[in-house]
Amino acid sequence: MSTELAGGRYEGIYEIGEDEYECSLQFVFGCPKEKRHKEYIPANVFSYQDLPERYRDINLFQLIQVISFLTVKVTVQYTSLNRPQHVQNTNRPYPFGAERGNSKTRVGTGRIGTVWKFGEADGRSCPCTECQRSDNPKKTWGLIRVITAVHVVYDTSEAVQSTCRFGFNDSCSPEVVFQGVDMERADVNDDRCHLSCVTHNVALIDSLKGQWSRYTTLHKKVMGRFRSPEDRLVAVVSHPHGCSKQISLGEWTHRDVTGESSPGHPFVKYTYTTATCRGSSGATVYIMGRSWALWYNQIHSGFNDHEQYNFSGNGCD
Repeated sequence: MSTELAGGRYEGIYEIGEDEYECSLQFVFGCPKEKRHKEYIPANVFSYQDLPERYRDINLFQLIQVISFLTVKVTVQYTSLNRPQHVQNTNRPYPFGAERGNSKTRVGTGRIGTVWKFGEADGRSCPCTECQRSDNPKKTWGLIRVITAVHVVYDTSEAVQSTCRFGFNDSCSPEVVFQGVDMERADVNDDRCHLSCVTHNVALIDSLKGQWSRYTTLHKKVMGRFRSPEDRLVAVVSHPHGCSKQISLGEWTHRDVTGESSPGHPFVKYTYTTATCRGSSGATVYIMGRSWALWYNQIHSGFNDHEQYNFSGNGCD
């Protein structure tokens, strides 16, 4: 997708995928960044030794594993009639703005946020399509917030035509899919949305909660060790080209404060050298030692093809 972004050094190309591959990344050809495919590390083989020597820390390694566990492939099969045709305050085309009302498939990446579990006592039926059509809808189900880029999933009409594949680590991974049912939040300026999805696998909800708890503990330990201005590691976990989950490592190059979310917590955008491709839009961008937990972290937006670096949407620092 060669649609340009706005915002000074944050101008470039959205990395939403138009083609969806179920094969290995090594069989994807014709990508403008094909030479960088070798920098991706398949999530299922990522090891401690893959970390640059300076950053070989067991807590950091485990933290990246947790982010990987929470990462999902996002597939959208409809384009909203409300999707803008141009990037705000510019004449540059907004991705898929010319496809409004069509069912052209696109792929991106997301990350599981907060999860909730409902049971019989809650008296709330599952809102998924299957249950809405059933005379006996599920009373025990899970609600999952998936965080991705708003240029991947723009509004509710796109959300209900979206799915998130969990645990797609290789070609042998079981197909665990969450159905989109609503759009909880969407912000074009931050290039961020919170997609509501459901699952009937309530045991998985408990596992996701456990990983969240691990992340909080690990994040504090990593923050305690890597505080030098020279510590600039950036880890991105994504589904480039819609392929199985990949981990890429690099460093951030620019940090720009764009506002303030609360006292002492500025909104910040980053540029970074970490490898990304089409399909990486919406992926978690972990800025080591600076990311504000996983609540409002940076997510991947695009690639500046003139300066040859990638950049994030707004996040807290």
